[in-house]
Amino acid sequence: MSEDRSHTRNNEISELTSQLAKLIQANVESQAHRLSDSLKINLSLNNTNFSLWSRMMKVAIGGKSDALFKHLTDDPPEVTSNKWNQEDLVVFSWIIQNIEPQIASNLTQFPTTKMLWNALVTTYSAGKDKLQNFDLHIRANNIKQEGKPLEELWLKMQGIWGEIEMRDPNPMEHPSDIVKYNNLRSEQKLFQFLNALDHKHDNIKRKILRLDPLPTIESAHAAIRKETAHQTIFGIKTEAPTHSGIATGLVASKTKEHDGHGLISKKQS
Repeated sequence: MSEDRSHTRNNEISELTSQLAKLIQANVESQAHRLSDSLKINLSLNNTNFSLWSRMMKVAIGGKSDALFKHLTDDPPEVTSNKWNQEDLVVFSWIIQNIEPQIASNLTQFPTTKMLWNALVTTYSAGKDKLQNFDLHIRANNIKQEGKPLEELWLKMQGIWGEIEMRDPNPMEHPSDIVKYNNLRSEQKLFQFLNALDHKHDNIKRKILRLDPLPTIESAHAAIRKETAHQTIFGIKTEAPTHSGIATGLVASKTKEHDGHGLISKKQS
């Protein structure tokens, strides 16, 4: 009887071991299939878009797994395994897939993903090319709506401002200086946005600029977006809100705190 129970127990252990082996194998096959998938973002690296491209690549690779993302940031282990080598080659190929061919052809000699990524950062990283910084500021000052939808202009300007923030972050250290610097940048963005708008918005632009203190860029955008909606609904240029009406609509924003992106409300005078 004891032998029968022992035999049954051994069969159960054998069956459990077999099931575990199948699960492990299935997981390995699934992992291999996942790693074999291509990874394409809606942007190929060229000579002018590294800041945006690198952020998109980090998000895409990090979205796959933290372990894969570490191939961009961590040195290889002293003794590499087959699994590590496979993963590194996969991440390497993902990066190459998202670089314009004339650039990618010069990058295949790097032995690891981290060395490839470091080379790209050194070549294209933010703050290294003052000419590109100059170009961004010129674009921000000269951009025009030219009859395009307001939201298209807004998103385009947000992209340029984001690039500028990446290349020229707030250099101040004391909290009060940080706020003052961000106030100046916020005001600059407001002027650039108003300058970019079509002449049909001149009436509300003038009224916004008469406000003291000036509103945040987000509040100004909301007011102009509301006017644009009125124009679309009625098919004509609507009368812009009165000075007091704009002030009422914007006053709530004047006490907001700094939002971490250089877009803050103006201080009360």
